[in-house]
Amino acid sequence: MSARARLLHDSRWQGVIHLTGGGAGFLAEVLGTAGASRSVLDAGVPYSPESLTELLGSAPAQACSAGTARAMAMGGFERARRLGATRPFGFACTASLATDRAKRGRCRAHIAVQTPARGFHAEFSAFSVVHDRAIQEQELVEVAWDVLLSALDLAGDRKIELNTVEAAPEWQALVDGRLSHFSTAPHPGDLVFPGSFNPLHDGHRGMMAVAERRLGGPGAYELSIENPDKPVLDYFEIRSRLEQFERPVWLTRLPTFAEKARKFPGATFVIGTDTLVRIADPGYYGGLVQRDEAIAGMLGHGVRFLVFGRLFNGDFQQLGDQVLPASLLDACSGVDEAEFRMDVSSTLARRSR
Repeated sequence: MSARARLLHDSRWQGVIHLTGGGAGFLAEVLGTAGASRSVLDAGVPYSPESLTELLGSAPAQACSAGTARAMAMGGFERARRLGATRPFGFACTASLATDRAKRGRCRAHIAVQTPARGFHAEFSAFSVVHDRAIQEQELVEVAWDVLLSALDLAGDRKIELNTVEAAPEWQALVDGRLSHFSTAPHPGDLVFPGSFNPLHDGHRGMMAVAERRLGGPGAYELSIENPDKPVLDYFEIRSRLEQFERPVWLTRLPTFAEKARKFPGATFVIGTDTLVRIADPGYYGGLVQRDEAIAGMLGHGVRFLVFGRLFNGDFQQLGDQVLPASLLDACSGVDEAEFRMDVSSTLARRSR
């Protein structure tokens, strides 16, 4: 019987655990102690690259990283909420331990915990041995318990440095569904530039400047914490992305343009041709009829699109190069290549960073 597991099981916390690359001993101790069904609603071990990609919605740049651990924890937190947890948490560990193959990096682990009000992350690489996986697993168990019990305020003798983000009340309201959108500064919501901005770059800034000249008013960026088939952005990620901006940002939980149109009626959305192609793609809606109905509903809110050209596989594509439903085309205005072109993307910016 594990005394520390009993602390968890006797608390009001209910959560979902995700592990990859290590942590089997931790899960065994959690589930092997009586009362686990009170605190553990689900547990998953996405060990293969394919299963981890399925959990996260896309392949992570690096499986054993802080961002991956936090995304896994947020995915667990969201699932705990959906499963009816009264005090939900998500716990995740992604590890790179000793193996029978040549390793390209050092042995390490990233552990994250997500709760309604806070996000937590810790990195551990101080394994006592390099080549003994069994010993590393035992040490990882101790670290995992230290992080979890500290994050949930169930123990006060923390032994590892724990990075913490306190969520603003509006962030918490977005995550738990009480709020759909809010602005970091006053803005009428009439000129809105949606995107993930991971990171914000000069191309985004240039597009916004052109849009403001065209429409004669100040614009705001829109960052949705939710995207289809991906975990909600964790609090570390929200803070990091918001810190990039020097102008108003609409932080929302509006993953689709249909939802954005309802919340920003009459707005002009700044988009690239790549986004326009997705809006017009029947595959995103389940068929042509569903697409046309969705676009009609969207345009029924009086929204318009200011469309900038983008580089596709070496070919610069503009509004006039696209085959679109007539109603959607009528709601679009294009920015000519001569007025603005900057071949930069967030993907390239991340790689260079």
